[in-house]
Amino acid sequence: MPAHADIGVVLVPAAPLLLHAPPLRRTDSNSPLLRRGGRTLAFVSHYQPRGHTYRRTGENSLWPGGALDPVKLIDDPTPEVGKWIQSVWRAPDGRLFGWYHAEEVVPCAKPLFLPHIGTLQSQDEGKTWRTVGEVLRAPYAEADCSYQNGFLTGGYGDFCVVPDRAAKWFYLHYSAYVPEERVQGVSVLRYPVSEREHPAALELWRGGRWQPKVGRQDGTPIFGVRRGWRHRDPAAWWGPAVHYNHHLDCFVMMLNWTEDGDGDIVQRGVFISFNDDLANPAGWSAPQRIVEGGSWYPQAIGLGPDDGDALAGAEARFFMSGYSAWTIRFRRGGIRPHFAPLAISRQTFTELFGIAPW
Repeated sequence: MPAHADIGVVLVPAAPLLLHAPPLRRTDSNSPLLRRGGRTLAFVSHYQPRGHTYRRTGENSLWPGGALDPVKLIDDPTPEVGKWIQSVWRAPDGRLFGWYHAEEVVPCAKPLFLPHIGTLQSQDEGKTWRTVGEVLRAPYAEADCSYQNGFLTGGYGDFCVVPDRAAKWFYLHYSAYVPEERVQGVSVLRYPVSEREHPAALELWRGGRWQPKVGRQDGTPIFGVRRGWRHRDPAAWWGPAVHYNHHLDCFVMMLNWTEDGDGDIVQRGVFISFNDDLANPAGWSAPQRIVEGGSWYPQAIGLGPDDGDALAGAEARFFMSGYSAWTIRFRRGGIRPHFAPLAISRQTFTELFGIAPW
């Protein structure tokens, strides 16, 4: 039996729930959520007038219910560049380390963007942040206005960061939009947790093994593209969200899939994959569809008092663009694996929430 062939996944309707709040219509990235001591801390991001992140808390609740408070980057060297905080990790000393997706404007016929990834830290529960440094960035000279996907001109972004089970390495699964199509898709790099304040010793998964990143190198995609990001209608995986599932005792990745778009990166589905060991990127199972249609940025957020966007169990809430009207149930063994996709359309969102996120 292939690895993980005994895992089944089912989406079940549940009471509607939002990570964001008015006036935001949606969240525009993966949304970090941490719980500790009965308190929930969440970060949601938006793209207008430029990329920025809000902080939202909840007391004695699994879900944030407080007001949206904009976070402050107190030493931002490029405040004109939008920045979305897409992953957060709490260190043993209580400090928060975060990773952001940034989009530099490229003055094409229509303004497009060149994304990159950086990291920062906070000592006040995410109210203010100081930059640590850039993690992955393509040269600005690579920005290519001939890209027709409607948003991007190359670069790296739309990612998540999780530590391994021993908290020795950070694994950053990211979307590569770079010009060379053979290295586009979802790739992964890692660096030691001990070097979180100086993330320089990067290793790329490249050619079937971990290699130190030297100069202008790209990794080997875990999941590639059928039609690249230069086109109006890319057929590609992007936007991974990874959590460790303590019920399955393995890692779970959710992915966006786009195909047959028209300069709009249309969402054709959400897929799921499993892996026992983050150190073995070749171990991810073939993606299986769990949603037909849907919206960007799928996530599973655990229901336990110490769970969050990076940790979940047998049942979690399933979110897309910050919206949830479903639980996701994971099963291993004893039943026939089940992946009957749930169709989630614009009409479905409108009926459930009174608005569609796209």
